[in-house]
Amino acid sequence: MAFAQIQKGDIQITGNVGIQKTNNAGTETSSFSLLPKAGVFVSETTSLGGTVGYTSGKFNGSKTDRFNLGAYARFHKPMVENFYLYLEPSLTFGFGNREVGGGDADINSFDVRLAPGMTYFLSPKFALDMNWGMLNYSKETTKFGNVETENKNYGLNLNMSNINLGVSFYIR
Repeated sequence: MAFAQIQKGDIQITGNVGIQKTNNAGTETSSFSLLPKAGVFVSETTSLGGTVGYTSGKFNGSKTDRFNLGAYARFHKPMVENFYLYLEPSLTFGFGNREVGGGDADINSFDVRLAPGMTYFLSPKFALDMNWGMLNYSKETTKFGNVETENKNYGLNLNMSNINLGVSFYIR
């Protein structure tokens, strides 16, 4: 058995915490996110899991609060001892509200994506994760009074301009 070989039944606990604040030419933007994830390995290379989370952001006087609920799978490919590449499809639903010009708007969102990444085990219980880019489709519906708007986005981005780093804890 390798030093940090993944085993069926292992539980992975990970997630993201993000804080951002910018001021560009008088336009102030800030955001906060808390997105924990947990998954169980159904084989030595495949995990299935779920995520719950909260995001909050401010932009030009409007404020958005959103709760997220999602599911994911992660398909690992062992490369060398302690090092894995992975591909992670995920599906996330979001709901919340946006304060806009003195009123509240309801928001609902849907996001499906496929993201590549890598995992390096520091020990049998801790690993560093990194993912970059994605293939995605998202849809957000905003309802303000009797007016409903819909924004749809899709794209493929595999460059290194959007790198996410994380730490995972494994229960064995």
